[in-house]
Amino acid sequence: MRRKRVCKIIAVSLGVICLLAYCWPVIPAQAASATLYLAPSSGTKVIGSSFSVAVKVNTGGDVINAAEGTINFDNNLLDVTGVSKSGSIFPYWTTEPTFSNSAGTISFGGGLPPPAYSGTAGHVCTITFKGKKAGAAQVRFASGAVLAHDGKGTNILASMGSASFTISPYVAAPPQPAAPAEKPAEPAETEYNTPVITSPTHPDQNTWYNTNEVLFKWDMPEGVTEVSISFDQEPVSDPGPAGDGEFSEQKYPDVADGVWYLHLKFKDSRRWGTIAHYRVMIDTRPPLPFTVEVRQIKVGDWPELHFEAKDEGSGIGQYRAIVGRLDVAEVILSATTTIYKVHDLVAGDHTAMIVAVDKAGNETFTTVDFTVEAIEAPVIKDYPGELKSSDQLYLSGTALADTTINIFIQTPDGIIITGAAKSDNSGNWFYLSEDSFSNGRYVAWAVAVNERGIKSNTSNKVSFLVTPPVFARFGSWVINYFTVLVSLLFMIILIILLIFFLIGLIRKKLKKETVEIEQILRQNSIIMKKTIDQELAQLDKLAATAGKKKEIEKARLKLKQQVEINEKKILKEIKDVEEILK
Repeated sequence: MRRKRVCKIIAVSLGVICLLAYCWPVIPAQAASATLYLAPSSGTKVIGSSFSVAVKVNTGGDVINAAEGTINFDNNLLDVTGVSKSGSIFPYWTTEPTFSNSAGTISFGGGLPPPAYSGTAGHVCTITFKGKKAGAAQVRFASGAVLAHDGKGTNILASMGSASFTISPYVAAPPQPAAPAEKPAEPAETEYNTPVITSPTHPDQNTWYNTNEVLFKWDMPEGVTEVSISFDQEPVSDPGPAGDGEFSEQKYPDVADGVWYLHLKFKDSRRWGTIAHYRVMIDTRPPLPFTVEVRQIKVGDWPELHFEAKDEGSGIGQYRAIVGRLDVAEVILSATTTIYKVHDLVAGDHTAMIVAVDKAGNETFTTVDFTVEAIEAPVIKDYPGELKSSDQLYLSGTALADTTINIFIQTPDGIIITGAAKSDNSGNWFYLSEDSFSNGRYVAWAVAVNERGIKSNTSNKVSFLVTPPVFARFGSWVINYFTVLVSLLFMIILIILLIFFLIGLIRKKLKKETVEIEQILRQNSIIMKKTIDQELAQLDKLAATAGKKKEIEKARLKLKQQVEINEKKILKEIKDVEEILK
């Protein structure tokens, strides 16, 4: 019976435990649990004396890799004489510990690489105060953050401590009982035969590297017979009493990511020497993929690129922004920058590349397309259609209020002349050129630029003609026609002289030919007369009767007369030609 009752009690208890386990709320894994505090948190100090206060962090059981904070102190009663980082758990500082006595503030921000830190009294820094005047001086945290080593940088700070110190002119020391005599401390062991370690592959112990093949070297002093070596992730470790041989370098291939330490000591004929430690930090993995979001505030403002990358190893070291073409200069951004506003671009579509670079040099990049919207284009309304070369060109129109209007004027030779004007609160603008323009036709247009440097599209294009003054045009007309007239007269005179010259040549030629014709005609006339006489003489001989002779004589006389008449006419015409040719 008793055994049954005990079993029943056990069963009920187990049921209650299961019910409580089922109904009890689940506590989040990263609940805020860390504390920033000051040690000591109270005390009485004398005016003019210095005292130290340590800044501590209690991680609440979590693992952290960074902490930061701002401390306010009563600067009427206290002065800070220094802030020391000695003995801090943080080897790196995003915000070097600084102080301002005029503002009564102290600021710090530090971090450490994996395996990070977990504990209840992590030392951050030491503040040295000096009492100025009597009173109750308060020292308290104004803000702070403790970041978990969870790859997300979760702030797990739950509370921040404070301290209060009484500053008095004099503090009487309470009587202290006589302390028992203590055994004198043994002198610290001096260093002996400490190795000097170097690494050609990882030369700086405070720098992350993305190569996982590590080479260590050291010089072997005289008399060393053994080397003891180990390589692990413990900052301080003894490689052991056993020797590993006699060598002066060691290579470790394919080392996993993280912080590693080489531990090395020498042995000579006397004993083992002091252990040397060398740290290497390895991160071969690039930052995690991330996205870039484009936020257009409004038309007339540059778009903003929002991004944030995470790195599970060494952490983000910097960002690089490349906007437009890959050959343009890249912009280097700090690791804390998560917003980049583009600028100095023309209106239209563009591409941006954001490259996340971790502290070891590994990279991950993301590209994003965005559009720069052009502002409203200006309008040219008034301009001269024609002006004299001595006149000043004016242009006026409308645009967005309070914008710069860039003026462009193309000359007949294709040269671009530029100028600028400013629109008023109503958007009206006026431009008056101080340049002089030569004759010809010109084309003008305008482009507006707002105070952020965003441009508009091109305005409407207008053209105008530059002409010379009336008297200059009339004079030019007279000069042109006079030149044509003189040229024409010169040509006419030249033609006339040429004609006279040709006529002279022809006259000489005709005169010569006329004389020759006259001579030939006279000779032929004589020959013809003789021939006629001879023929008539033959007829006389053949004539049978006296009557025929008489007829023949009559024909002879008539023929002679006709020959003489023709001869006189031809000679007369030749004489007339000779008279003309004289």
